[in-house]
Amino acid sequence: MGSSRVSEIEKKKIELENELARIQEGIDKSIDGVKEEVVENLDPKTIIRKYPLHVLGASVLVGFLIGKPKSSGSSSNSLLASELKKALAKKGLSMLSDLIEGKMNSREK
Repeated sequence: MGSSRVSEIEKKKIELENELARIQEGIDKSIDGVKEEVVENLDPKTIIRKYPLHVLGASVLVGFLIGKPKSSGSSSNSLLASELKKALAKKGLSMLSDLIEGKMNSREK
């Protein structure tokens, strides 16, 4: 009687371990799915495709704030601001042209 009871407990233990392994696998898949979704949603290209006008407005606002001349600024600060504006403008134009090109390509298909 004692050995049958032990074998039942061992069976139950194995069943529970298998169930835990299945649950852990499901959790791992869920976490991977959430990670992929977060990375995709935080991708700048995805954000620009979803909200092109919002991004354009934010870009204009940031450009205005950075480009606003200050009378007390030193020449090194204005040079840095100028280079930063140029880099941001290039990046913005590049992203905008990619967006327009993507829209045109999707319409052709």
